[in-house]
Amino acid sequence: MERLSVDPPRVHWSGPEIILKGGDRNAPSVADDPRFTLLPEHLCTALVHSGRQVTGAVVRDLATGAERTLVADTFVVACGSVLTPQLLWASGIRPDALGRYLCEQTMATCQVALSDDLASRLDDGPNVVEPNLWIPVAEGRPWHAQLHRGIFGYAAVPDGVDRRTVTDLVWFSTCDVRRENAVTFSDRVADPYGLPQPTFHFGANVADRARADDMVTDMAKAATALGKFLPGAEPAFLEAGFALHITGTTRMGADARESVVDPYAKVWGLDNLYLGGGGVIPAGVACNTTLTSMALAVRTAEAIAAG
Repeated sequence: MERLSVDPPRVHWSGPEIILKGGDRNAPSVADDPRFTLLPEHLCTALVHSGRQVTGAVVRDLATGAERTLVADTFVVACGSVLTPQLLWASGIRPDALGRYLCEQTMATCQVALSDDLASRLDDGPNVVEPNLWIPVAEGRPWHAQLHRGIFGYAAVPDGVDRRTVTDLVWFSTCDVRRENAVTFSDRVADPYGLPQPTFHFGANVADRARADDMVTDMAKAATALGKFLPGAEPAFLEAGFALHITGTTRMGADARESVVDPYAKVWGLDNLYLGGGGVIPAGVACNTTLTSMALAVRTAEAIAAG
């Protein structure tokens, strides 16, 4: 799900419904197009390939267990930054960089009760808009900041506290891209769906930790300008992976030894298999990965169409 600012200052949230309708909630859905087939509650378990061609995708109906193989001229896999490399590994498609160069954001959050001065200026009118502020990355400040009111539920507002006076602060910092940070897959242990069990190998280096400390200092400065921390909601780091902005596991690049796909997201060594999603982003980012993923997907779609 991604934030879409359509008519500021209001913020609209978009998801698959908006994507399938081309951004217009009142438009017919792409899913209604007879050329489009959606298979709900199906899982792709393997890609069948021979030589430089993928010849089919094996899918399982999770309701009945029945399997069938879908045939196409071109295949695009966009299962997310973990499930995409998992599917490739399960299919015996294993470029050297698969799952490597995993990068994720350091994430910190806190809650602030607004100062009496700010609280006294709150609007009680029927058209009041809850705070939803984004501060982008800037030179010398490699993190982005969000201020809002309990959108993601990182922490509940205590009983007896006026919810309007509480603001959540969430800061995201990038990490350095390193080959040893990776998701690997087992050839012996399966996950609940019968696919190779993933294991994560991720750690912060000295530069990552210094950047994170600077980020929290910045967060504390912003928080104290707004009010006081709620007890128990002082600035704290969230566990690795909480941001869900993983990049690099199927990274794009110009060298097949250090990437999984070429600059147009085509898997090295295969002529008709393309990948999408945040995993193809080769760099660490300090912002949401959705727009970058969309831009790369459009680039890939244009390359496929130009065929």
